[in-house]
Amino acid sequence: MEPALAMASAVKSKRTSRGRQKIRIKKIENLERRAVTFSKRRKGLFAMAAELCACTGAHAAVVVFSSSGRPYACSYPSVDEVLRRYLVGQFRERAGLERMQEPAQMRALLLGEGDERAAELHRGAVLEELQRGVEEMEKLRWLVLAKADVGGATE
Repeated sequence: MEPALAMASAVKSKRTSRGRQKIRIKKIENLERRAVTFSKRRKGLFAMAAELCACTGAHAAVVVFSSSGRPYACSYPSVDEVLRRYLVGQFRERAGLERMQEPAQMRALLLGEGDERAAELHRGAVLEELQRGVEEMEKLRWLVLAKADVGGATE
C-alpha cells in the first residue's frame, strides 16, 4: 500500500465524536436535567405525533403530565374529538356492537325495531354503557381542563 493511501485511511478512521449510542433507560436524579430532558422529549413526541397525523391522516391525542403535575396536550384535530371517537369505539366493543357500521342499525336496535328479543337484550346494556362512556369522557375532559388551568401551561 502506498504511504499516502495508508495515511488517508488512518485519518478517515479517526472519529471526532462517539456517535449515536444506546443509552440505558433510568430515572434522571438531577431535577434540572430531568426537566430539560422532559421538555425536549415532549417536544419530540409532539413533533412525531404531528408528523404521523400529517403523513397518514390519522387522528391522535397525546396528553403528558410532568413530574410536577402540569398537563401538556397535543392533538389533531382536537382532544375532545379524539376522545369521543375512542370512547365510542370502546363503547361499541364492550356492548358487542363492533360489527354494526350503520347508524340506522344502531337506531333500530336502540328503538327496538326488528328483532324484539335481540333488541331487548342489548337495549339496557347499550344505554347504560353509553351513559358510562359519556361520564368517563366528561371526567377526563374536566380533569385535563382543570390541570391546564392550574398549571397554566398547555401546548
